[in-house]
Amino acid sequence: MRARPHHLIDIITQYGAGQPFEPSDYGHAVHTVAAQVIAGPDIRIEFGVGADDICTPCRHLVAGRCDDVIRYFDPPASKQDYNDALDQRLLDFLGMQEGQVMTFAEYTALLRKHIEGLSELCAWPGEDPQQRRTKLEQGLEKLGSGGHIPSDAG
Repeated sequence: MRARPHHLIDIITQYGAGQPFEPSDYGHAVHTVAAQVIAGPDIRIEFGVGADDICTPCRHLVAGRCDDVIRYFDPPASKQDYNDALDQRLLDFLGMQEGQVMTFAEYTALLRKHIEGLSELCAWPGEDPQQRRTKLEQGLEKLGSGGHIPSDAG
């Protein structure tokens, strides 16, 4: 599996909030990737910047780039550029390299180790970083110390 660092953080945060993973009108694969990592903490993931397994089926992925725009930013911003910059900051913050491979359980352990400042880095403009951190911590807690997730995941 190939994944953007922020996509897996978003999945853990959504899981912590108790929100279901459902198919999107965009056609992206958040729901299927979430199910895979929740069911298999030992799944090996290649981390990087750019389109990943979540993006691949999305209708906004055109010639390898996201053509979507974050319209509520002032001025509106390219989702591709915003997410590429975020993922590069995350790789740097977590001490990771583009193309690094680790299991989902190893990634969750790394997130726990670097929890201070992580929510501030990932929060959308106007989002409360403390609320985001609470949901992220709840997701990590549900995943358990070894990355194992209970069978009622989702």
